[in-house]
Amino acid sequence: MLRTPSIFGPLNSGFVPFASGAPIDETTAADAETETAEVIARVSAPTVETIDTVEAAPRAAWAPASSARIRVVEALVVAAVCGYFVFGLLGTVFAR
Repeated sequence: MLRTPSIFGPLNSGFVPFASGAPIDETTAADAETETAEVIARVSAPTVETIDTVEAAPRAAWAPASSARIRVVEALVVAAVCGYFVFGLLGTVFAR
């Protein structure tokens, strides 16, 4: 956000604090701590897959069967657009 010149008013950055400033009661704080502990426990729990099993199986790159046809069509569209502009340029340069 751009700063306003001091002639037009006070300089402010436009920053609005995220905190509402309202007091937090004890039950809300306890619920937040419990939820935080559950999230931490869920994230830090070991998963079924380990790094060794994931690394052992190589993954093939996915490509649709029609990707070659799609690229041919895209190339034809690009060539048609370029040809359109080239003919327009030639018509402008060599117009009588």
